[in-house]
Amino acid sequence: MNCALSITKPMLCVGGMGVDIVEQCNSMPAGKSDHLSVEAHWLRGGHASNVSYVLRLLGAQVEFLGVLSRSSLLREILAEMEHINIDLSHCPRTDKSPAFTTVVIDRQTGCRSILQCSRKFPYIGIEEFKKLDLDRYGWVHFEARNKLDIIPMMRAIHNYNSGRTERIKISLKVDGCYNENKDLFDMCHYLIFSRQLALDLGWRTVKETCLGLDKTLPLPHSIQVRRPNILCSWGPYGAGCLDTNGQYYDLPLPAGRKPIDTYGVGECFTAGVIYALYLRKMPLPAAVAYGNRVAVFKTTRRGYNHIAKFQIYPVTIDNDDKLSEHYSEDDESEHFICRKYMNRKFETSDGKLSTKLMNRFEINEPKDASNANSEQEIEPEDQQVSTTGQQPARRISKRRMSHGRRKSSILRVSLPKRSITETK
Repeated sequence: MNCALSITKPMLCVGGMGVDIVEQCNSMPAGKSDHLSVEAHWLRGGHASNVSYVLRLLGAQVEFLGVLSRSSLLREILAEMEHINIDLSHCPRTDKSPAFTTVVIDRQTGCRSILQCSRKFPYIGIEEFKKLDLDRYGWVHFEARNKLDIIPMMRAIHNYNSGRTERIKISLKVDGCYNENKDLFDMCHYLIFSRQLALDLGWRTVKETCLGLDKTLPLPHSIQVRRPNILCSWGPYGAGCLDTNGQYYDLPLPAGRKPIDTYGVGECFTAGVIYALYLRKMPLPAAVAYGNRVAVFKTTRRGYNHIAKFQIYPVTIDNDDKLSEHYSEDDESEHFICRKYMNRKFETSDGKLSTKLMNRFEINEPKDASNANSEQEIEPEDQQVSTTGQQPARRISKRRMSHGRRKSSILRVSLPKRSITETK
């Protein structure tokens, strides 16, 4: 049996990690006026670090690659990531203070103002990326921040993919610096675009954004070259996507309760799409719809940790004809693991080999109860010796397996009388 939990490679998220200070106000403060915030807290910042965190909560194996500060401010954040087994082993360290971002959120309108620190924090470079064994990864996600650093990394991945059947997929999130990062668009397989950046560029709808981005690519569809799938989330209006064949899909947002916390919704959408595409092998429109669901679920509570309880789709199995009475208990256990953690289609065993005993077995119906074979399991009741020399009836329980469910049938038979000698 091939279980998705055991055959998929981890994902790698490349980017930065900082500290976000979030201030919530009843109304946006006006200029030259004092204003009190209703709530304030600080949390992990950085697109790639938050995407890796949400991916891990969804059940994926993830590694984060970025420059980490040795400042005590990050100690709790790093401990939280290590606690859920996000791999940070390849991250270089620095004594510089982490980058800060201040976010002011208006509770009434949901609008927010973002103030980013102008001081530049070191970004991961190609030298650190070359130290990685690319054979370990199946998906690499970048945030478009420094083109001169990202282009060599993407080229290294494309060189690795050359001549291989199992290729690494590349996704790219673009939040800003459109003109500086245009050269990255046709180097990735999935281009995830920001709504705010689209509005700044004059695109007023998600469809207009996807089609407009497609026109900026250097070569037309008629030339069979690598083109990215284009995705864009449009806030309360859902999301849209354009596949490599030029087919556009509009995915509305599912109905939900009044949002409580919208901070980090974009990272949750991105993580949900990547998870659905890579681990659950969904087609592009279904993956975008899945990302919408994860984003809506995130808004129901503050923070991210509740995403681990996100309700996922049921498992579907292609080859139902292989399910027969020869269905071992190990098969059922492994299917439960797949349903709980991965929820992907998987292959069932052919029913000829037991995964425990590794030998052929058959389940035959007994012709009559008197000559039940050794495969039947005898479970005696109270084994008290009768004073009359007659042994009480025993209960024979035979396990049957049918389509993954165990059914028990109980046959009561009377064993032949025999003489029993009491020992004192």
